[in-house]
Amino acid sequence: MHGTAVAEPRRALVLLAATASLSMIFIDITVVAVAGPAIGRELGLDAAGVAWIANAYIVTLAAMMAIGGRLGDLVGKRNAFVSGLVLFAAASALCGASHDFTTLAAGRVLQGLGACLMQPAASALVIEHFPAGERGKAMGMMIGISMSFFAVGPVAGGLVTAYAGWPWIFYLNLPVAAAALALIVASRAKNRPAHDRSFDVLSALLLAVGLPLVVYTLQVGSREIDGGPWILTPTALAALAGGLAAVVVFVWRQLRVARPLIDLRRFAEPRLRANILLIAITQFAMAPLVVLGSIYAQDVLGFSSSVAGLSLMPMLVPVILVARRAGRLYDKIGVRPLARGGTVVATAGLATWGAGSLLESYPVIAAGMVLLGLGVAFIMSPASTDTLSSVDDENRGQVSGLVQTSRQLGGAIGVAFASLLSGVALAWGAGNAASIGYAILGGAAIASLGVLVALRMPRSLPAGIAPAGDSRTLRA
Repeated sequence: MHGTAVAEPRRALVLLAATASLSMIFIDITVVAVAGPAIGRELGLDAAGVAWIANAYIVTLAAMMAIGGRLGDLVGKRNAFVSGLVLFAAASALCGASHDFTTLAAGRVLQGLGACLMQPAASALVIEHFPAGERGKAMGMMIGISMSFFAVGPVAGGLVTAYAGWPWIFYLNLPVAAAALALIVASRAKNRPAHDRSFDVLSALLLAVGLPLVVYTLQVGSREIDGGPWILTPTALAALAGGLAAVVVFVWRQLRVARPLIDLRRFAEPRLRANILLIAITQFAMAPLVVLGSIYAQDVLGFSSSVAGLSLMPMLVPVILVARRAGRLYDKIGVRPLARGGTVVATAGLATWGAGSLLESYPVIAAGMVLLGLGVAFIMSPASTDTLSSVDDENRGQVSGLVQTSRQLGGAIGVAFASLLSGVALAWGAGNAASIGYAILGGAAIASLGVLVALRMPRSLPAGIAPAGDSRTLRA
């Protein structure tokens, strides 16, 4: 592997740059949640307008990540990372300087496009610059730290908005982006464009149209009828039908053209298929929890907005502390034993959290958070590392984009599923505590499918450790 020859100090700079960039991407998913009312007041937006400030970014992430990964292969991961970083910083400045909805929404879309170039490239760069025996530890550190910013977002958004004003939730990205840019330049990371420079424009257009329509439906396509369960509006049904049609044609095309935008035939590999499913299922269960947990803490437990954000720390601390250790274990024993243990613990954590919500007991909820954090730490980083380590440099950006797309889509579907369950529970007469508890227990039921996936995973050792003659890597 090329990465094994890279000097250790330079590898550390690549890791720091990647971690900083992913932290910005994750915090910007949730930082608007608490700042939304202040943005709405200043720009004269209703609740739907404020929701679109958040959704414009989320929809772009889910829709364009796979394309961003393929572009990283074409232009080289370093060039894609730098381009995405500069675009993300410029878009953040535009968001902070916005005085109307259109400019702010456009800035959020541009932020998403920058993130779609950065995120697949960041993961691929870490894999390329670390030798096989150290990749798990490096990826664990990067994913553990950056994922914590997903839950820190509401707390940071509230504090920054209160003391500096909402534009600063975007302006604070600028020094972080500048530091990440300086780090990646100082690392002298090599840029390795793919030899295959083909790019299927029609497939990219189908994906760019289909996924946004599907994610739009999941995010904002429902409405409540006379206090009853949420249903899809006619507009949402049309968007869903059009989006699914475009996605179906996209899949059909990928399976038939000689050089697809995303080689879906890789899903025939049991190892990749299991890892992708684990990532999607885990994100499905986790994505709604920051919002549900914050609402529960404020509406049921009576916490302030800042304390409500801090109440999620029992979930974050295990992820931060354990992810690196889980990465080290991956480097020694592979992903399967970690995934089996992690899925069981994460499912137990969700069930405990849901039960605690029904009991209105924060100590029980906190215990569930700890278990969930431990389980997630043993799933996300090892599964991501194993997937990216099993392909060559030529196709790593494409596969990294596929990993991130599965994560974003899993999260979007999870949020919609939790909203549906809580809405149905409320319609049947449940209170706020019970409706949120049932939504979390529903997530636990889906998370249990991850246990089945982990039990059926093929045995594989990390790249570079498999016995001679034992083929355990995916064919490019």
